[in-house]
Amino acid sequence: MTKKRRDRHKNEGQEPRFDFDEAKELTVGQAIRKNEEVEAGVLPEDSILDKYVKQHKDEIEADKFATRQYKKEDLVETQSLDDLIQEIREETAVEPTIVENDFIQFDDLESTQVTETPFDEEFDTEEAVETEYPMVDSEDGQSVKKQILYGLLAALGIIIIGTGYYVYSQVARSTKEIQTSQSTTNSQAEAEGFNNLYDAFYTDSNKTALKNSQFDKLSQLKTLLDKLEGSREYTLAKSKYDSLEMQIKAIQEVNAQFEKPAIVDGVLDTNAKAKSDAKFTDIKTGNTEIDKVLDKAISLGKSQKTSTSSSSQTSSSSQASSNSSTDSSTSNTSPSSNASSNNSVSARDDSHGGLSSSGVNLQRASSRVPFNQSAVDDSNNSAWDFADGVLEQILATSRSRGYITGNQYILERVNIVNGNGYYNLYKPDGTYLFTLNCKTGYFVGNGSGHADDLDY
Repeated sequence: MTKKRRDRHKNEGQEPRFDFDEAKELTVGQAIRKNEEVEAGVLPEDSILDKYVKQHKDEIEADKFATRQYKKEDLVETQSLDDLIQEIREETAVEPTIVENDFIQFDDLESTQVTETPFDEEFDTEEAVETEYPMVDSEDGQSVKKQILYGLLAALGIIIIGTGYYVYSQVARSTKEIQTSQSTTNSQAEAEGFNNLYDAFYTDSNKTALKNSQFDKLSQLKTLLDKLEGSREYTLAKSKYDSLEMQIKAIQEVNAQFEKPAIVDGVLDTNAKAKSDAKFTDIKTGNTEIDKVLDKAISLGKSQKTSTSSSSQTSSSSQASSNSSTDSSTSNTSPSSNASSNNSVSARDDSHGGLSSSGVNLQRASSRVPFNQSAVDDSNNSAWDFADGVLEQILATSRSRGYITGNQYILERVNIVNGNGYYNLYKPDGTYLFTLNCKTGYFVGNGSGHADDLDY
């Protein structure tokens, strides 16, 4: 016998008492029921079954004999249910469940939900079978057990479903984390491959010049870019690709106007000759250094086109003049006229294709470099020789900015400084435009916002 049952039998031996102070706190109906329980020997720790047995002792004693005559099959079924319940307990390793019974009603008690004690305590002895089972007939007892069994099965199902869902969610979460990690790793590797190939297009880390030999690999870079689509690295990579593509197309477009590439690995080849049908338009890529080289190449091409056009016109004029002279009488030619013609040609050559300054009031006082007559007289000094392409580029820039038109300009020697010859460029009316270095191509005037310092 368990300790609980020993305490119960011990308490049953005591005389029941209905405390007056306790009765004062109860309603009339509650007091009547409480008194009946006290008279029946009901104790506070008694279960609902114990209370019923004590209050209906006579009826139970009368039916005890009949109750013992359960059909054999009912007992076997009951035992089978007990075995099944015990098997479920062992498999699920779940503590006996507290079952709320709302199906037992008593004559003198209100219909209520009662918490039964665990099976191990209420139904663990033969005494429980003989004393407690008589409360209900065989059919009701089976119904109770079935409901208990259904409750256990439902609880077991909930546990299984809940466990399955938890395991599924954890597996799904782990799978997603693994996939995300793998995706991140892959995109980082692809981004690294893209950046390595992108950097290989430039000659330096500052991205100031492009390698012509890499132009054909732009399609490979596009393939690497497409692999990054959808990743966080894609936006930056797309921006790099678009800028690079624009720069390559600009260089290819300009080089196509020359008989051979004028821009190679970011350097302008001043010996490149423009095609007879070349068309030059200003192009900007957004890369400052590359745009500078593009401007120089375009200016070189434009100056060559202008020079070719001027030469053609000059040749035509010379041919017409020659024909006119042949038709004239040779007796009118004098030594003095020949001398005058030679002087004119000499002055023309010294002006590098521009106009003669004879009879023009030049604004020499505005020159950024002081005028030095002795240096000008040293006409055979190599300091006066223009570097390749420098004059053409300066003239092309002046035409594009509207400083001069065609060959309508005056170019005059000014001074030699540090071995570099400096020239002044004037408009046909003698208006000063700027001073230029014939070796470096640097030029600067007196306009507002221009450089304050010369290049020496």
